[in-house]
Amino acid sequence: MACVLETPLRMSILSEVTASSRHYVDRLFDPDPQKVLQGVMLLYLLQQENSSTELKTECAVVLGSLAMGTENNVKSLLDCHIIPVLLQGLLSPDLKFIEACLRCLRTIFTSPVTPEELLYSDATVIPHLMALLSRSRYTQEYICQIFSHCCKLRHWHSCGFKSSPQPLLCANGPDHQTVLFNHGAVQNIAHLLTSASYKVRMQALKCFAVLAFENPQISMTLVNVLVDGELLPQIFVKMLQRDKPIEMQLTSAKCLTYMCRAGAIRTDDICIVLKVGG
Repeated sequence: MACVLETPLRMSILSEVTASSRHYVDRLFDPDPQKVLQGVMLLYLLQQENSSTELKTECAVVLGSLAMGTENNVKSLLDCHIIPVLLQGLLSPDLKFIEACLRCLRTIFTSPVTPEELLYSDATVIPHLMALLSRSRYTQEYICQIFSHCCKLRHWHSCGFKSSPQPLLCANGPDHQTVLFNHGAVQNIAHLLTSASYKVRMQALKCFAVLAFENPQISMTLVNVLVDGELLPQIFVKMLQRDKPIEMQLTSAKCLTYMCRAGAIRTDDICIVLKVGG
């Protein structure tokens, strides 16, 4: 789909987005494809050198809201090559604009219609995302969420019970894991497990779950990682405590289970037995 924006329409969209992005977003959630197309046209403004950073940030916010709509919305945005445009935006020195681009990327990459490979098509993307992890708690949350969703594949799994099969999210082979691992994912994400933000801690924990899944090399590495003087498995065990949110308990249990299966830690480890049994 070609994204061509005539001058009158460009000025109309420019004034609307600048005046009230919330009103503009409300209009985009419409079955009329022409209105959705207006949202896609915001990509044009994102790429213009004469667009202010404030305007580009608003455009990224609106596009992120549009991506939260239907899968067709996401498909339209993908057809107009939104991902390369947003990735280019991550080179900006403006933190608010970077966060808006990451938030939109997070929404798009967590959609089931978005191919995971789009994150890995440019070899410079992963190292740049690693570098952005230190910018703010929002960059940490969004990047970890992108990593955890782009390192796994949806399969259908039956638990052996009489209930219908349930979707099980699995790591997408060793390839994506290896790419993230080789670019320092373990070292860059480990300290986020002690973040003051619960959302950051959870997304970091989910990253370790997909990194350790059926991967002995990474699992063996995790055993010896120190975070504030504590080994990573000890941190996972602490996250199993009953006073922690259920989501955190389950995800930390996944991390420990995958490490046990890989032979990185013993199933009879006294610390794990006491926590699970208690």
